[in-house]
This record gives sequence, C-alpha cells and structure tokens, in this order.
Amino acid sequence: MGKGRGLSRAERLSEMKRLYVQRAFSDAEIAERLEIDRTTAYRDRIALEQEYPFVEESPGRYRIDRSRLVSEVRLNPHEALFLYLPARRLLRQTRFANVHVVQAVEKLAACLQQPMTERLLQLSTSVLKQQKQPQRLSILEQITMAWLNQRKVRITYRALRARRPLIHTICPYLIEPALWSDSVYVVAYSDIARDIVPFKLERIEDAVTTLETFDIPDDFDEQQLLRHTWGIWLGDEEPVTVRLRFMPGEVTRRVQETIWHPSQQITLLDDGGCEWQAQVTDWREMLPWVRGWGAGVEVLEPLEFRETLMGEARALAERYGWHVSSVPTPTGSTTLHDFFGG
Repeated sequence: MGKGRGLSRAERLSEMKRLYVQRAFSDAEIAERLEIDRTTAYRDRIALEQEYPFVEESPGRYRIDRSRLVSEVRLNPHEALFLYLPARRLLRQTRFANVHVVQAVEKLAACLQQPMTERLLQLSTSVLKQQKQPQRLSILEQITMAWLNQRKVRITYRALRARRPLIHTICPYLIEPALWSDSVYVVAYSDIARDIVPFKLERIEDAVTTLETFDIPDDFDEQQLLRHTWGIWLGDEEPVTVRLRFMPGEVTRRVQETIWHPSQQITLLDDGGCEWQAQVTDWREMLPWVRGWGAGVEVLEPLEFRETLMGEARALAERYGWHVSSVPTPTGSTTLHDFFGG
C-alpha cells in the first residue's frame, strides 16, 4: 500500500505488468493494491493490453499469458555470466535434439552480451544436429505440463536393477536436477510405493497425463526432504555420518574449493591433508564421486562404505592380473607384495 501515489504513470504501468505476470487481478484488486481509483486501473489495463498478451482467467479477472510473453529482461555483464555458465552446461549435457532446450537458450542469448550470445548460439546449433528422440521429448513435455497443472500421470518406469518396468500413477510434486550428474528427477507421490519417491526422467519409458488432479500437501517441504541427500535419493532412514580422509597436496586443495554438501565440515590435518565429513541419507549415492578421487581419498566411515571400496579395490587389482591375498602377514606388507609382485 502507498506505492501507487508516488509513481509516475510509466512506473505504475511497469508495476502493473509485474503483478499481472504473477497472477490474475480484477480492476478493483489492482486499484486497491496500487492505491489508485478503479477507472485509472481499468484505463491502464487497457493500455497494457495493447502491448502484452492478456487472458481473462475468470470473469472480470485478468492476467498476462506468460506462455506468450516475450521476455524484456535486462542484465548487466556480471548477472549475464551466471546465466551463461549454466546455459553452456545445459547444452553440453543435452544428449538428443531437444528443441525446447535450444529455444530456451536462444531466448536467453538475446538478453546477453557478446561474446556470450555467439557462443551459446553456436553450441545450440550443434544440439539440433543430434539424434532426434520424439518419444523422449514427449515424455518430458507430459511430465512438465502435469507438474505445472497438477495432474496425475501414469508412467511406465524401469528402475536401474529391475527386470521389467512397473506402471505407476504419480503426483509430480517437484522436478529436480541431481547435484553431481546431468540427471533430472521428478519427485512424486507413487500409488504403488504409497510414498514420495524420485523417478529418473531417463528411465520413464512412457507417460500419459490423466484428467485427475491433485493438491500438493501443505506439509511438503522440499528443503527438508532433500537436506541430507547427496544426489536425489530419498528415504526414511536417519542420515549417517560419512568421514573421508583426503591426501595432502592438490587433492586437499581441490576439496576445499567446492561446497560438496550443505552439511560438510572440513578439518585440516597436520600432514597437509584434510578430513571431510557430512550427514548423508544414503552413502551409496556417493560411490561414483568417491571413486573419482582414486587413491587420493580413504573412506573412514561408515564401515560398510569402507568395506565396499576395499572390495572394489581388490576386484580392480584382480582385473589387472594382481592377486590380492586375504591372509595378513606380521609385517602387514602382503597386499603390497601381491599387488606389485615383490
């Protein structure tokens, strides 16, 4: 309140446009919001309708149709950079000719400065040359619109270790990217699981939007739900403490450069290495990340995590023709001798 009386007409129209983009208003509601009379609100709305695509959402209540709105975003170079970078990543990680990705990036590119615009447009052209996957694109469209319109979707889903797909009817609550991969998940209530579970979009083999609507529960809290996940794995288990020791040198410096998990704690050690720990719902999601550090990291806990990596190290050694003995010697050097033939 009190905002409209101090605004010029141009400023008032700009504020009205911002409001109409968010939701529908009647002339009376806009007049009250901006502290102007209803006649002025009506005249200003008519003026805006000459420039922007309005729709009447319900009798006497109007909004701007965002699906037909051409963006007028203006960015300074520093703001532009932090949209350019994720757009580049998106294009580089798009594995098929996704026209929606290309069109979105092209619209964004128009808001940026050179050479950002040129670099994005060049990369988007290469995406269109990739293999077309109309079924995959259709599934993405179905899930997106079902999420936005709060409609249930019947999906055919094959889990990674499943022999055959299952048919779920889901209520999509959230579409969420995985933190450490290019995967995207729909977090949804499943009629089969009778719980909220993540479905990897790439593993959905078919999707059909139903006419049945749903409401997202008031107590659905995505921040609370995902606070202990490493990627997107959800569960009812209590989080466990994962402790890792990173070797001195470049590895430790690299670990300190990034916030890998919201709960992480890093303790520098006397030898120049560091100890990293975090509270994680399921340590199995961390396996690819920990493997990527190779011999630069040692799992301290939980014990099951440590033993899993020990087993993988043994299997890797045997894959390369090194026999790893399970019988310790007094010197504790059997493993090294077996690895390197000493």
